[in-house]
Amino acid sequence: MLNELLLDMYDFTCWGRELILEQAAKLTPEQFVQETRFPIKSVRATLAHTLSAESGYYARCVGQPHSGLPETDFSDVASLQARWQVEQEKMRAYLAQVSEAELNEAVTYSTPQGEITRTRILLIKQLFFHSMQHRAELAQMLTEFGYSPGNIDYTLFAMHKQA
Repeated sequence: MLNELLLDMYDFTCWGRELILEQAAKLTPEQFVQETRFPIKSVRATLAHTLSAESGYYARCVGQPHSGLPETDFSDVASLQARWQVEQEKMRAYLAQVSEAELNEAVTYSTPQGEITRTRILLIKQLFFHSMQHRAELAQMLTEFGYSPGNIDYTLFAMHKQA
């Protein structure tokens, strides 16, 4: 049951991201990198930051090192989508098989601020909510460029999933 819940939350994360990426693909190359009023400045920077964070949460859960993914590795939406596809496959496989005991185990990882210890379930929750925060920012950025992704709410995802 827990694995199903985690997969559902991850599917919601991926569904919302796809709505964002569909609209981001309509931006001009200049709009894609244009500075905005948001904390991470541009659509590209925010997407790359979110992808890097999701990749990092997975790496920490499975005990792999992660040095981040530079924004400059992604010249367009297609390059982000391609890398996200790889990350999605790994995360879905992990969420489908991870046990509750493993989720409650603590992992320690290094950051520029020092070593941090967190349970795997906390890292997965952080992945969901961190991604949600940046999807909301991206939705507003895109709307301001004239490319609203529309409703990115869980209820709409659930209705879409049932159809």
